[in-house]
Amino acid sequence: MPTRRTFLVALPVATAALVLPPGALAHAGARRRGTPHPQQSPIALDTSTTKPAPELPELVVAYPDDVEVSVRYVSRDPDDPAGCTTRGHEETVEAEVPEGAAAVLLGGSRYELVQFHFHTPSEHTLDGRRFPVEQHFVHRGPNGETLVVGLFLTDDGAGGTPQDVVLARLPEECGEEVTVGGLDLASALPCDLSTLRYPGSLTTTPNTEGVSWLVLRAPVAVAPSTLRGFQELFPEGDSRDLQPLGDRVVRLREQ
Repeated sequence: MPTRRTFLVALPVATAALVLPPGALAHAGARRRGTPHPQQSPIALDTSTTKPAPELPELVVAYPDDVEVSVRYVSRDPDDPAGCTTRGHEETVEAEVPEGAAAVLLGGSRYELVQFHFHTPSEHTLDGRRFPVEQHFVHRGPNGETLVVGLFLTDDGAGGTPQDVVLARLPEECGEEVTVGGLDLASALPCDLSTLRYPGSLTTTPNTEGVSWLVLRAPVAVAPSTLRGFQELFPEGDSRDLQPLGDRVVRLREQ
C-alpha cells in the first residue's frame, strides 16, 4: 500500500497540460506512442530560449501559515536504503507535510503537497548559475500525478524564513525524525511566482518520467549559516547531474 512517504508515480498525459500549451498535447501523445525521447531531470534552464506561455494555468498557492512537519534524513539508494554508509545524490533531508494541509491549484485542479526536500548544490541551473541549494515541493494530483515546484535558495538572507526554521533542526544521518511545529509555509515562496515549466522526471531512483516541473524564476534568500549546516551534512553534494534537454521546450509562465 503506497504511503505519503512513497515517491510518487506520475501520469504523463494528465500532467502535460500544466507544462505544454493545448496544441502540443496531441504531438506529445503521438511521440509517446512511438519511440520516446528521454525526459529526465534536472536540466539547464535558459531564460533567453524559453517560450512565453501566458495560456498555461496560473499557479495558485494554498499553503498554511501554521503547520507541523516531520523532518527526516532519507535515502533512495537501492544499494544503501538506510543511507548510513555513503552520502550522494540519492539522499536528502525531507519534511513530510500532513495530508490535506497544503496544496497548489492549477487549472481548477488541486495538487496536494506531500513533502519538500533539499539538494545541494542546486540540481537545475538558471542562465548558467548554480545556486547553493534547491528546494523541491512535491505534490500529488487528483489522479496520482506528480508535480514538483522547484525553488532556488541563496545564502545572502537575514534568516527567519521557513527554510531557516526547518534546516536549523537537521536530523542526524539515520537518526530519529525531528518535529517542527508552527511552520509558516505560506511565506516559503517568493512573491514573484513566475515559473519555468517543462516535462521531466524524478531526480532520484527510480527517476520516473512524466513529472510536471514548475521551477520558480525568483529565488529565496536564507541565512548563510543555515545553508552551511545543510551543506556540511552532504560535503560532496546530493544533486543529480544535468540531463540533456533533447527536443523538449521550456516554457515561461509569467505571474
